[in-house]
Amino acid sequence: MSTTTRSAPATNPRAATVVAASLWYGLRPSWQVAVEAAARREHGAALRLLIQPDRIIYRMPVEVPGRRQPVLTLIVFHRWPPYPCWGLSPEEYPRVFAAPSEFSPHRMPDDGALCLYYPLAPPHERWRPVDGLLALVDLARNHVFLEDHWRATGGYSGGEWLGPEQPHGTEVSTRVKSRA
Repeated sequence: MSTTTRSAPATNPRAATVVAASLWYGLRPSWQVAVEAAARREHGAALRLLIQPDRIIYRMPVEVPGRRQPVLTLIVFHRWPPYPCWGLSPEEYPRVFAAPSEFSPHRMPDDGALCLYYPLAPPHERWRPVDGLLALVDLARNHVFLEDHWRATGGYSGGEWLGPEQPHGTEVSTRVKSRA
């Protein structure tokens, strides 16, 4: 007859600190509270959080100017992103999805995520976790509006993009290699 022994719970406060530090950023309550605070105040119960072992997903309807219905928006933070982060930490480069059936040159070619900012831009020109989730939601809202305008003015046949544009694709790869 086999018996299984279990050690007693740690009474050492440092042990709890070590366990908390070993959690990846998305599972740390301190990170979640800080990044969510303003978005929770703005969106309340409409902001949903799905926690999975290697990613967390925020889901909420977002009002976009010119649209009659809110756009379901998903923000996915990965522990180990299945996409390049271009030198940024995973928490600085989440995937944001909105209006998935629509087309635009300002989407990621592999998964259709919105291309919201240039990853090699200085920190003040791109989203960072200290900016909070609400700032990222606002970027997504504005991006979908810009895409709508671009499509309404011709899309790939000369549509007007009202926002700033940054390099895409191989230009980014070349710049990352040249920085190394």
